[in-house]
Amino acid sequence: MAINLKDKIKEQLSENVQKALLECSETAEKYGFKIYLIGGVVRDLFLEKEIFDIDVTVEGNAIEFCHKLADEKYCKIIQVQDKLKTAKTVFSSETEIDFASTRQEFYPKRGHLPVAVRIGCSLQEDVYRRDFTVNSLAISLNKKTFGDVVDYVGGIEDLANKTLRVLHDNSFNEDPSRIIRGLKFAARFGFHRDKHTKELQEKYQREQLHKDISWTRIKSEIKQAFSLNTGKIFDMFLANGVEKLFYAQKPDIKGLEIKTLIDRHPVDNPWLVYLGCILKDEEIIDAFCFTRAEKKIFTDRDILLSENLSMLNSNYAIYKFFEKKSPEAVLVYYLLSKRKEALIYIEKLSKIRVELKGSDIKELGITDGKKIGRMLDEILKKKLSGTIVNKKDEIAFVKAQTK
Repeated sequence: MAINLKDKIKEQLSENVQKALLECSETAEKYGFKIYLIGGVVRDLFLEKEIFDIDVTVEGNAIEFCHKLADEKYCKIIQVQDKLKTAKTVFSSETEIDFASTRQEFYPKRGHLPVAVRIGCSLQEDVYRRDFTVNSLAISLNKKTFGDVVDYVGGIEDLANKTLRVLHDNSFNEDPSRIIRGLKFAARFGFHRDKHTKELQEKYQREQLHKDISWTRIKSEIKQAFSLNTGKIFDMFLANGVEKLFYAQKPDIKGLEIKTLIDRHPVDNPWLVYLGCILKDEEIIDAFCFTRAEKKIFTDRDILLSENLSMLNSNYAIYKFFEKKSPEAVLVYYLLSKRKEALIYIEKLSKIRVELKGSDIKELGITDGKKIGRMLDEILKKKLSGTIVNKKDEIAFVKAQTK
């Protein structure tokens, strides 16, 4: 029996998105294209989850279809990838939609980016290049079949059973980042792997580990997974041995401990706190192609872990030890070392600031640059010890030194 999600589209998608999809439908009807909602948006319609991204697959050339949309004044094309025939558009309703041409792919090297071998294949052929059956559902946007679900791989049944199932036995060999993606879906939606998928994953991790994989893809999936800041994903990572994918270590840390610490002390890159607790191999750290700021977190972590802490006998010494280190690195250091000094710095000392500037001290009578620097440092020491509390106290202290 055919399933139609026209009502769910009306219930779950905004009026602006619905308007854009109808414009796509009218254009497809006028120019003879077959178009479909595909992947995550279809999955989330079934699950009644919030939908963030709209992806449309065109059976044929997506760029040509987008030009037809633009000719009809429905949208503007803001980005084109000519090799794969994909396009990013924005509609008059300010709705952004990504369009992709149906395609077949092969992987010239295991674990690396695929190469398209045929653009404009059938939807059924396109579906089999995807990761899991639950992400391989499509919904027709053509006028006569609008809302009809297309399921070639049993994705509807797997959604109902909350089952993650790969489409073929070579799936993890082609793209090992699918292992991480599966954990992300398991944590977000309560999915579980079917027996065969679990066996394939374990076999890959046991027998086919290699450093010659696309670290860009691995990094992207790790970032998405750990940015959810749910301890469950971290625990699942370790329980399933996924850290072996990138030669990481297995620490005696629970995911809830990391999540709680991040919740109490938010940072810009929570995913790197999780990753910083397990990734130690310098060669792999280099392979990840971290940005300078991301790489600094690992460098700072290693510096902190290598230092002798016997001299941290004052608030000033603790402050100087952690000063200028990435906040993420300080959190990782605490998780790995359990040193209370890290918490003292995070919760108290890092918030203390000298309010006077060098120019203020000049106006108070100290003009030598080195003396100004020493004075600022003395003020910091006294603020950290509690003998100076506010700006008024800072000014009084400087004036006392100039008498």
